[in-house]
Amino acid sequence: MTVDIRIVRAGQMYRYYLRETVVGDGRRPARTPLRAAQEQAGVPVGRWTGRGLAALGLAPGEEVTEAQLRNLFGERGRHPHADRIEADRLAQGDSPKKAFKAGALGRRVTVTGVDFVFRPQPTIYLLWAFGDEETRRVIEAAHEYAIERVLEWIEDEVAVIRYGKDGIYRVRPPGGLVAARFRHYEARSGRPLLHDHLLLSVKGQRLDGKWGSIHTTALHENTVAASALYNELVAAEVCETLGLATEPRIVTPGRRPVMEIAGVPHELIRWTSRRSDQIAACLTELEHEYVTAVDDDGEPRFLPVVSSGVRAGSSAAV
Repeated sequence: MTVDIRIVRAGQMYRYYLRETVVGDGRRPARTPLRAAQEQAGVPVGRWTGRGLAALGLAPGEEVTEAQLRNLFGERGRHPHADRIEADRLAQGDSPKKAFKAGALGRRVTVTGVDFVFRPQPTIYLLWAFGDEETRRVIEAAHEYAIERVLEWIEDEVAVIRYGKDGIYRVRPPGGLVAARFRHYEARSGRPLLHDHLLLSVKGQRLDGKWGSIHTTALHENTVAASALYNELVAAEVCETLGLATEPRIVTPGRRPVMEIAGVPHELIRWTSRRSDQIAACLTELEHEYVTAVDDDGEPRFLPVVSSGVRAGSSAAV
């Protein structure tokens, strides 16, 4: 898939994103301001997007600051301007407790957002990596357009806020959602790879004006559909603008082929899969060690079957 999804939790997971993800998947130098770290990494600043921005006093395309990220994703779902709101309330004579509550967006949560990672299909980002300036401009514009359309689809058709006893009531967030988008140009291996991280806040406003939390299971269940929509939109925009065509390519025997830009050598496409091949080889070795492990008496330590849970744990470790 070309769209991945990961849960963002307040605490260590959020700090990981602040140290690495928002600065180009590199290592942010200690005590370096966010914008300075992004400039050093050669990546643009993050930008706010989503139809829910107006309710928070934010505008599409506005720069994402470290304080805003901390409040919304690191402080269990507070208003991006919570610091300012709390200071204003204290100045007006409110108690610290009441001032703190004024900066909240409903109940505090542990899961504060989800990270959608959008990257074009191999033949498209290869064209981006090796193409001229005009080709790169067209592909980046198509990439950005597709992300915006997928976010709108999530807002209109996927996201639901659960409330009431046992979440019996469900409602679409009528005002839309809020997300911080970060553009990257390289993979962790250093290979050219256009991709964006879309940190989507779980906070959404109900019809009654109260703030609730999006049901993240629905987002996970629709990741494949989001990936298909994104791929279709990017390919259509790129082919129409650059006068290219697509062709089917079999990735896994027995499964449906994927549509790729015609004319790109398959050997070059395989080069882009180097990291995936390394992970697959490592997982094979780990699984062999797992099923052949024995205790001090020579008895098998584990069942001779690798469960999906063990495989997922090994993959995360890699």
